[in-house]
Amino acid sequence: MDLGKFTVLGLGSGMDLQGIIDKLVKADSQPLVMAQTQKLEYQSYLQNFNTLESKLMTLANDANKMISDFTMQSVSVSDDSLAEARLTGTPTSGIHNITVNTLAQGQTWISNEDVSSQTNSIVQNSGTFTYKIGDKEYSINLDNNILSSTPTTLQEFVNAINNNGSGLQASVIYDGSGYRVILKTPEGTNNDLTIVNNDTTLTFGDGNGNTTPAVNSQDADLTIDGISVTSHSNTLDDYIPGISLTLKKTGSFSLYIQTDKGKLLEDMKNIVKDYNDIMKYIKDNSKYNDKTNVSDAFFCNVAIEGAENRLSNLFVDMFGGSNSMFHSLADIGLILKKDGTLTFDSGKFLNALNTDFKGVKEMLVESKEGSGNGFLSELHTTVLDMVSANGTIELQKNYINNKIDSLQEQINTIQKQLDEERKMLTLTFSQMDEYIGMLKSQSNYMQQIFDGLSGNKKK
Repeated sequence: MDLGKFTVLGLGSGMDLQGIIDKLVKADSQPLVMAQTQKLEYQSYLQNFNTLESKLMTLANDANKMISDFTMQSVSVSDDSLAEARLTGTPTSGIHNITVNTLAQGQTWISNEDVSSQTNSIVQNSGTFTYKIGDKEYSINLDNNILSSTPTTLQEFVNAINNNGSGLQASVIYDGSGYRVILKTPEGTNNDLTIVNNDTTLTFGDGNGNTTPAVNSQDADLTIDGISVTSHSNTLDDYIPGISLTLKKTGSFSLYIQTDKGKLLEDMKNIVKDYNDIMKYIKDNSKYNDKTNVSDAFFCNVAIEGAENRLSNLFVDMFGGSNSMFHSLADIGLILKKDGTLTFDSGKFLNALNTDFKGVKEMLVESKEGSGNGFLSELHTTVLDMVSANGTIELQKNYINNKIDSLQEQINTIQKQLDEERKMLTLTFSQMDEYIGMLKSQSNYMQQIFDGLSGNKKK
């Protein structure tokens, strides 16, 4: 019989041959059912590990956010008419009292001669105007040829100085009878002007014929928290580490460096929540059912037990510098209970921030200056190590995926065998059905003959 054509089994025999085949195949399909059940179980395990990995990454990200929030500071001054400040690094939070006694200023030199027009030549012959700002020397070439591109007129001379990159500022002022050149040096006594060579028709001094500056230079003089400070510039970079302070006027003001402690409190609450959520999830998926002999994904799993221990140990380790008030997380309000969960005293945490902000930051962010191995840093690193390509969680996921792939191959093989079995049974039963049908046809035919013969005899 050609099985490629539509075939209805049982027409010949009158038996439910298709049902018999189904039952025979079903009886032999128990290995397939077991493999499919195991595959579903491992797929469920994989989902458990994926969820745990996601929860671990949430913990790592929140730890990293808190590290970042420790550096998210603001700086302000009590009187912005006296000074302005900006962050350039990560200063220590606190208040600094500052008194500015004098501002830094440069020298002012004035040409002693009036020039009737800005376009008048101030050069008799070719030469240079050579000068020093502090210890650095600059030179401008001069030429009395009006067709030359080198400075000749008063305005050209001024422009050449301003474009010379020395920091010396030149300008022209009309005094009622003629034009004079004003030269101003950068702030500070380290930027005084020294004229080395002057081939112009101008001389410089106080504008009254003297060879001394009209205004002398001086350095900024101030106190920061009672400490005397001098600066060649009115912009003080890192005199208070991480702060750029620009002085505007003399006077007293306060400088405030603040960290949003409320944000740090919320950050720590999130970390505690993340940790407790992870521990609960592990506990909820570490059970064993005695009746069904079915275990959860994390039951007696060495990788999970190792992850629990690594995380919990961090919460009882010692952190912080030798001079800090705080060394354990319990000192700032985090207590690890016997059941493995955390409790958090937010009041104690805020009090610690207010009492010794630097000490808390050192313990949580970097235990030693620049080492970056504070609690939060260690927590972030530990979690990333677990979920890395060679980490314990990822290796467990790889193992489960391999089991799923192996079971799928087993399912495919068994299914192929069952399909072959069904095909062979269908062929065998079809042939039997056809044979029985032929026998029935022959029997009916013979019965008709016998019945015909009997009829003839009666007549």
